[in-house]
Amino acid sequence: MTLQLEIKVENQAEISRALKSRKLVKEPLLRFLRQAGFLVEAAAKKRATVDTGRMRASITSNVDPRALTTTIAPTVDYAAHVEFGTAPHFPPPSALQPWAGRHGFPSGMAGAMLVARAIARRGTKARPFMAPALEASTGPINKLLNAMALKIEQVWGRVGR
Repeated sequence: MTLQLEIKVENQAEISRALKSRKLVKEPLLRFLRQAGFLVEAAAKKRATVDTGRMRASITSNVDPRALTTTIAPTVDYAAHVEFGTAPHFPPPSALQPWAGRHGFPSGMAGAMLVARAIARRGTKARPFMAPALEASTGPINKLLNAMALKIEQVWGRVGR
């Protein structure tokens, strides 16, 4: 299971045709996508639970200039389990050993087995960080969108209609 958010510009061809200049639109759009991605990335890092810091550090935003999208996602494989929680299951105790040791459980396999049995009974609680990050970023993203529109209008005025 992967976890990612994506911001995508719809109707790119129509926008470009209407303005008759792809460069006129593309530069402000790419700037908007970079800035929006950074906003959501920072908000997600702020909200991510931290044990070792590995998941928080793995959250990145990447702009695809051809598709005019930005993708914000953590690269660790367990991020979706943190975001959404898990149903009861029996995880491998060896994978839980380092975590159990850092959190005051008995050392070795005994502590890991206690944690594994608890997960087998209750699953794990969801600790959302990506969805709340996007929600918290909506207002600032709208401001960026308005600034982008203003920039396009200013450049369009200089180019002539």
